[in-house]
Amino acid sequence: MEPADSSRAGSKVTLWLDPVCPFSWNTARWIRAVAEKTGMSVDWQLMSLVVLNEGRELPPPQQARMRDSRKVGRLLAAIAREKGDDGWVAAYFAFGERYIDRSEPLDDGLVAHVLTTVGVHDTTAEAVSDESLDEFVRRGHQAAQDALGETGGSPILRIDGHAFFGPVLTALPDGADSIALFDAVATLAAVPQFAQLQRPRTAA
Repeated sequence: MEPADSSRAGSKVTLWLDPVCPFSWNTARWIRAVAEKTGMSVDWQLMSLVVLNEGRELPPPQQARMRDSRKVGRLLAAIAREKGDDGWVAAYFAFGERYIDRSEPLDDGLVAHVLTTVGVHDTTAEAVSDESLDEFVRRGHQAAQDALGETGGSPILRIDGHAFFGPVLTALPDGADSIALFDAVATLAAVPQFAQLQRPRTAA
């Protein structure tokens, strides 16, 4: 097996994420940073914690987060329909900077900011209530589960055909650590005998 860092730019990378998940936000920013530094392309896909948690009793804070997930999923699906993958990914990062980094509520102002950022013409704020868009998100979610081979949450990352849940990042890695982490994850993913590695989220 060749070292993971021998051809990063040629790696086939897919990231599935739920737009309101803070851990997915860290993973998305990390993957974007690696792609910018290496020339690697990323296939960005939506998944849904709403679909994952269907039929489960959730505490009120999580129920509120799931309502936000459903609305934003619809909004991003509508933007994808008009602007393609580049459009909804740009919208996702514009959303995350406000919703996750600044803890702004999902309100009319935030939706308007996202729509303005990507310069849509046909997509409106009414998309957050359009149930017909749910199928787009549901298909992406199912593709993530199929790639993983079992039920898994957000994010799900696939590198060169090897998919796994995570990595779960508590913050964005700095500088060279971003690429070193990608190389390490790619190496572990390519070893068929490797199954799991976990440590406390408070670990240094």
